[in-house]
Amino acid sequence: MQLKFIIPIVLALAATAQAQQQPFSQEKADQREQAVVNEDGGRSYLVIPAASPIVGISKLRKTSIGNLEQHSIFVGSGWANASLRARETNLSNLLLNVQDNPQLEEILAAGIPVYAPTWTVEKLDVEGNRTISDLEIQKILNQVISDGPAPSADSLFIVYLDPTFHSKLGALVADKHYAAYHGFFNTSDARIHYAVVPFQSSSRAAYQIALRSE
Repeated sequence: MQLKFIIPIVLALAATAQAQQQPFSQEKADQREQAVVNEDGGRSYLVIPAASPIVGISKLRKTSIGNLEQHSIFVGSGWANASLRARETNLSNLLLNVQDNPQLEEILAAGIPVYAPTWTVEKLDVEGNRTISDLEIQKILNQVISDGPAPSADSLFIVYLDPTFHSKLGALVADKHYAAYHGFFNTSDARIHYAVVPFQSSSRAAYQIALRSE
């Protein structure tokens, strides 16, 4: 199954959310992403924490564009907290909630549909206060997919971790080696494209990082 939409590169927001933002065109190539071999022998793409806040859309790995379907999975009991649950609307509708005009213009220029179908599920029963591996993320995704609507070629699953999880990808760990990562794995029916977004204390940073993971 071929991916029919652009997957913009996941990029980190560093420093404060209020700091001056620079356009994507000023980023160096090694600030965008880094390809690594993941835990099942496939390929994942890391966000390399940049030296300054960055806004912009990368058009690397462009294919034909379909109707992007954002499937959001909120993992961990922390999302039951009212203050965190309040974030879910924005995080579940990333493109619809873009309010920054220059950023919106970049998204439209890249040909990415802003009004995209969305679907959301909470996985509050996943035990937290521990490290969570990419292989476990894939198991959670398989369970969600088996219980939910069948994914299409335009589906992107975004996994949001609550603050008690420490994400790792093989020997690499979140915050030290990456701010988020994305990749894919194959099931008997489809190729599943997904992104993993570790918790960010700043809701603005969380939104921006997630937006870049689409």
